Amino acid sequence: MNSIKNKIFKLLDKVEIDKVDYNDLENLLKTILSEDLDQESVYAFLDLLHFSNVSKLIADNDSNYWALKISDIIKKYNFHTGQLLFQRAKRYKEKPALITIDGENKKIITYNKLWNDLVLCAKSINSISKDKAIKIGILSANQYKSALIDLCCLSFGYRVIPIPLNSTSEHLSYILNETEINVLFIGGEKAVQLWNTIHKYHNIKIVDINDIRRIKGNSISWEYFQDLGEKNNNINYELNIPIQDMKWTTTIMYTSGSTSNPKGVKFNQINIISKRFARALALPKINSNDLFLCYLPLFHTFGRYFELMGSIFWGATYAFAESPSFNSLLKDFKLVKPSIFISIPKRWVQMYDLMNDTMDLDLSSKKSIKNKLGKITGGNLQWGLSAAGYLDPDVFKFFHDYDIELISGYGMTESTGGITMTPPNEYIINSVGKALPGIKLKLADDGELCMKGPYVSDGFYKIKDTDSFKDGWFHSGDIFEKKDGHFFIIDRKKDIYKNSRGQTIAPQKIENLFQDF
Repeated sequence: MNSIKNKIFKLLDKVEIDKVDYNDLENLLKTILSEDLDQESVYAFLDLLHFSNVSKLIADNDSNYWALKISDIIKKYNFHTGQLLFQRAKRYKEKPALITIDGENKKIITYNKLWNDLVLCAKSINSISKDKAIKIGILSANQYKSALIDLCCLSFGYRVIPIPLNSTSEHLSYILNETEINVLFIGGEKAVQLWNTIHKYHNIKIVDINDIRRIKGNSISWEYFQDLGEKNNNINYELNIPIQDMKWTTTIMYTSGSTSNPKGVKFNQINIISKRFARALALPKINSNDLFLCYLPLFHTFGRYFELMGSIFWGATYAFAESPSFNSLLKDFKLVKPSIFISIPKRWVQMYDLMNDTMDLDLSSKKSIKNKLGKITGGNLQWGLSAAGYLDPDVFKFFHDYDIELISGYGMTESTGGITMTPPNEYIINSVGKALPGIKLKLADDGELCMKGPYVSDGFYKIKDTDSFKDGWFHSGDIFEKKDGHFFIIDRKKDIYKNSRGQTIAPQKIENLFQDF
């Protein structure tokens, strides 16, 4: 046992000088899979896997195999969100974990500060209710305090439900009733206004995150909430991170309902943590030196899992954009100088249009264009992702030409976000990329994309019979083609129909023609 532990800790030392050997990694993996080891040794091995040079080694060999085996390990040894956060706090200590922005000023939250705040929140939640069945809702715009509650619940075993801020009053009531939320954290004017339209129908304890004091119902301030934790000396979370049932539904995320009620997608710790290792193997060059500028809402999978959880997994830094508006983002780019920016297509189009409006891209030199782009983005932008809509290939190619690796991707809430991604330097026009490590994809007879894997949800909350989850596969409802390992989205299954002449009509193709309007 001690010899295995020594090998793992020796490899951790070698990581610093980039001397890790793949055979050593593979032998350790086989040992961990075949024997019962102590938790400390296994967690040290998992810590080893978040380093960029280790991810590169694995990605050059068999990232799919590793992603699946890592999932088995985290399940067996109870490596959940709390263990991950504690591990990063121990390693990165005073390194910036998160940044908040106020005008031209920024505030840094270190990894140590983040962990201490998480422990305090856990004590406060414990003081509000001793019932482990407590169900926490978050209705808030992006901010540190709401992210803190989310991470706290994931870390210490409280069920948490982030509620879409664009919900209707009817959908908000539906979510509150279905999940039986009994403590709701409300943050921001929009959230307060939405809650006040339905408050009389729900007897829920409210925590007023921003101390707006116009929240109707039974509410306490954030300061009072924290005071509860300060006075709670019953539990020492620092020394006793709770063991969690890795298959238990730790969080529910709601997909927007257009003509019907929203559906709650269930996630457990295996889903959440296995995805982080898989995503790291797909993007092995991302590391602890990176900085994410983030505006995507934390009640959606890309913002919550890829950006927030991803930045923490890598030991990187997550910066809260002050506002999602384009002009505000331009200000934030210059202030924090991010290396990574993930967005819907519109922001990439706006950035391209800004370049095109301020200089003649056809006549200007490559050097002057690159300098101008650097001034707009802060000068450090290396990675980008465009998803959740169509982006013209010319825009992709423009950023590629100026050393910004803009990646195309496709994902769904049910798969904790990403399913496919164009590998770095492998962009193909209109492709949404190849399957991420650890996920199995197939096309049904009609071309519908189906998927299974450790980070795919096992179903909707309180819905047993559904056509979406069948025989262990999740059916996406989207029609795809596959060429040379790359996937191409053709249409939405429910929208395809035949006209009176028997012709197949695919509205997506027409919609794409209007994408600039």
